[in-house]
Amino acid sequence: MRTSLVCAALLAASLAPAPAAAAGVCTAVWAPVCALKDGAAKTYSNPGCAKADNAQVVAQGPCADPTPQPTKTPIFCAEVYQPVCGVKDGKAKTYSSACFAKADGAQVVADGECPKP
Repeated sequence: MRTSLVCAALLAASLAPAPAAAAGVCTAVWAPVCALKDGAAKTYSNPGCAKADNAQVVAQGPCADPTPQPTKTPIFCAEVYQPVCGVKDGKAKTYSSACFAKADGAQVVADGECPKP
């Protein structure tokens, strides 16, 4: 009987919802997000950890590689719509493609549009 109670308690604990990310609780849950803090993009393990560090989430998933790539001037971009979320001067902006983000000097942090504030 005691084993059944322990198993039931463990099952209930595993089915309980994780602490709300909106509360800024940093848990061990791996659900990476890209967030801005002091103008720099940083990957956090989940939205709660970003909020706990007073960072603003700009995209789901990890941030793109921050290593600057050498560019040639001028940059000519094809007029295609493959949106990316880029960060320039600490502000997130949706660009129509990675090429246009790079041409503007922005760091691409995620594929797709930036989340609305």
